[in-house]
Amino acid sequence: MNIAVYCGSSFGEKKIYETSCKKLIQEFSKNDFNIVYGGSKSGLMGTISKEAVKLNMQVIGVITKNLADKEIENKEISKIYKVDNIKQRKQKMEELSDGFIALPGGFGTLDEIFEVLTLNQIGEYIKPCAFFNINGFYDKLIDFLKLSAKEGFIEQRFVEMIIISDDEKEIIKSFKNYKAPVNKWLK
Repeated sequence: MNIAVYCGSSFGEKKIYETSCKKLIQEFSKNDFNIVYGGSKSGLMGTISKEAVKLNMQVIGVITKNLADKEIENKEISKIYKVDNIKQRKQKMEELSDGFIALPGGFGTLDEIFEVLTLNQIGEYIKPCAFFNINGFYDKLIDFLKLSAKEGFIEQRFVEMIIISDDEKEIIKSFKNYKAPVNKWLK
């Protein structure tokens, strides 16, 4: 199973983010999961790719030519795709992946995971999506999504389709047992 891992090009302020990301990749390795990610050697992206390479996992990177030219490309991974822009990067990662997970990150991470959540909601994908909620990183975002459902802007079943956990084993089990909700236009 290829899992797109969306995460920061920074490490964050707490060591727990890096150590938890390593544990997640170790569990992925034990379960024969491969990773698809943004191709960088910076921040948490570098952490997950280096850990995966160390564990002899297949690691596929998708990076923009602009970022590759700035020498942040991880040249140690299994395969790298160089694309012209972020839209192409997201599309290629989505094509290559059977599931998606957001680790701590910023605007890019949120953009990537919300795009695939939207595509799942409208039925273009039937692929699991997760938030790896390290140290409660996504608590307030999850509260907002629940409020959006309560206020009638997101159907509850689409909030419930999101795998949310700080436990890497629970995330893997949820990926393996994923059952998609009926898309937005069908009931």
